[in-house]
Amino acid sequence: MKEISFFATCPKGLEYLLEDELSALGANTTKQTVAGVTFKGPIELGYKVCLWSRFANRILLPVAHYPVNNADELYKGASKVLWAEHLAVNGTFRVDFSGASEELTNSHFAAQKIKDAVVDQFRNKTGQRPSIEKRDPDLRINAVMRRGYVTIGIDLSGQSLHKRGYRVEGAAAPLKENLAAAILVRAKWPEIAKAGGSLVDPMCGTGTLLIEGLMIAADIAPGLWRKNFGFQRWKQYDSKAWQKLYQEAETRAKEGKQKLLSTFHGFDIDETAIAQARACAARVSFSNFINFQTVAIKALTAREVKKKFGLCVVNPPYGERLEEQENLLPLYRILAHTLKENFLNWEAGMITGNMEIAKKMGLRAYKKYAVFNGTIPCEILLFHIKPEWFVTKR
Repeated sequence: MKEISFFATCPKGLEYLLEDELSALGANTTKQTVAGVTFKGPIELGYKVCLWSRFANRILLPVAHYPVNNADELYKGASKVLWAEHLAVNGTFRVDFSGASEELTNSHFAAQKIKDAVVDQFRNKTGQRPSIEKRDPDLRINAVMRRGYVTIGIDLSGQSLHKRGYRVEGAAAPLKENLAAAILVRAKWPEIAKAGGSLVDPMCGTGTLLIEGLMIAADIAPGLWRKNFGFQRWKQYDSKAWQKLYQEAETRAKEGKQKLLSTFHGFDIDETAIAQARACAARVSFSNFINFQTVAIKALTAREVKKKFGLCVVNPPYGERLEEQENLLPLYRILAHTLKENFLNWEAGMITGNMEIAKKMGLRAYKKYAVFNGTIPCEILLFHIKPEWFVTKR
């Protein structure tokens, strides 16, 4: 099978996890860069990564890479791509452009030059042209400018891969799904799940960490419930190869649910959030697997969980405004107290954008990982809930 070069984008801080994942999925060679990983394999691997990657945002198939000093050179380079191989003349497309140079400072203008190149090529050859569609195009073209070079690629993913398909409209989403998966993997959840441990989120919100945790434990592909991917309307789409991959993922999901040893528990003081969490779980038929309850942190004990070991994972508020931060220290300390009193000998993982308050909560982290939650610099903190890791006043 023909080997193709791909580029997978991801949030900053997830590059190592993504590279390991790509290798496990069958990539022949991989190489990290900032917020992404290049990898090689047959086209089926591109489909497989779209279906199975827990950490990627987009999977791009590069079709051009060339030096650019001005708008004319940008246009000429895009014109050399044989667009009829990727898009029908009556199809729809959009162009996403990022990056800048001294001459090209406006991303909208740069995107327009590539659009012009595509449209003009079709019009000159056929007298017809494809249409621009921003919401749901047949083909999504991605262009990035870096260090004087532009790379143009076909976006095989369509919508960002962090959108799994279970999020309820209107539900608050403080944590993207791929970042949630990263927290769980860093906190050794796959190993804990294999041993039959429980997963508990004492501030679960809409349930993202628990749903991602269940998918990991049950070997369920994160893209299984997505309505479509970008490659499905790409002109070179191989439907047989995709159907084979999808059917294999369905079989693995069914078997994984049957073999599941872990239990899953989400608690939150907000009744609206719990209702949204239940709705998200119902969308992917997880209602029978995740126990959601309206319970305040200080009232939470391991009795609700009925397991002797597991992982507590949490995404507490960070407090972007000064008045919010004044209430955070008591909250973080209540969280730490609950873990120490009621979840002794468990493991815990937390993401926070407020390290100063996290340092005062009374637990010493054994490992830290720098990541970004959107534009907010954060750290994933990992804890052993054991007395030797407790911080007490001298």
